[in-house]
Amino acid sequence: MDRLDALKVFCSVVESGGFRRAADRLGISTSSVTNQVAALEARFRVKLLHRTTRSMSLTDEGRQCYDNAVRMLGLMGELEDALRQSTAAPGGLLTVDMPGIICNHIVAPALPRFLLDYPDVTVRMSANDRLVDMVDEGIDVMVRIGNLPDSRLVAQTLASTRYVCCASPDYLARRGSPRSPDDLDGFDCLNFLYPKSRRIRPWYFQHEGQAIAVAPRGILVTDHVESLVSAAVAGSGIIQVLSISVQERIASGALVPLLADWMAPGPDVAVLFQQRQLRAAKVKVFVEFLHDTFRHRHRLASP
Repeated sequence: MDRLDALKVFCSVVESGGFRRAADRLGISTSSVTNQVAALEARFRVKLLHRTTRSMSLTDEGRQCYDNAVRMLGLMGELEDALRQSTAAPGGLLTVDMPGIICNHIVAPALPRFLLDYPDVTVRMSANDRLVDMVDEGIDVMVRIGNLPDSRLVAQTLASTRYVCCASPDYLARRGSPRSPDDLDGFDCLNFLYPKSRRIRPWYFQHEGQAIAVAPRGILVTDHVESLVSAAVAGSGIIQVLSISVQERIASGALVPLLADWMAPGPDVAVLFQQRQLRAAKVKVFVEFLHDTFRHRHRLASP
């Protein structure tokens, strides 16, 4: 007896409400259905169904068997789907969501290579910083900065970050440079506003193993990171943002890093996806593309 097939037949009997209906549903004979259920009862040494000529009901053991069989058969179906997808060529619609700064400066410039390698994949990409429910919104892959406490998701780290203070060469030529975080109140500071709480983010530092948070007086407050960076490039003052937001501007000389001895570690950048999509071909190749893109960016940034 194939126990999985027998469990499928048993579940069909329960769901159909009878042996004959289950036989019609499965396209097999009624006697075959009866024999499969009888074989299960013999195997488990319990009675699964109360049967009369007019009615049928589950025993306590039958209810336990049905509930567990439904879960097991569901997991088997997911496994079969995952394995089929893992051997299939990547294709179809892939929905992706990530912060605007990562989309604009890291992923979008590298995307032509992915689309060339996988012409059967259509990418639908949204760029925003709000928290989204991947299941409710039908998102396949999500990139986020910081930790998300959703145990349903697989999270893989793409990059680490640091909190970087910087300003334009023009501003520093006019105003000089701070030598410690205590000096910041004597400069024009540009602050970031948390979009949800509407609170100003403190500036984080670390020196000789000690973590420090300060709140410098600001002449500009905004909840848009790229606007903050643009204002600093234009010479408006000093900013503190994550390294991933200003790496290119520092490399080009548009911004100059400050207080290097006080630099604090920031949150990681992670790619997230659902456990059941672990082997989906389109998800697998896009996650690999993200890892390659961030590794390449790190190599370029390394001295």
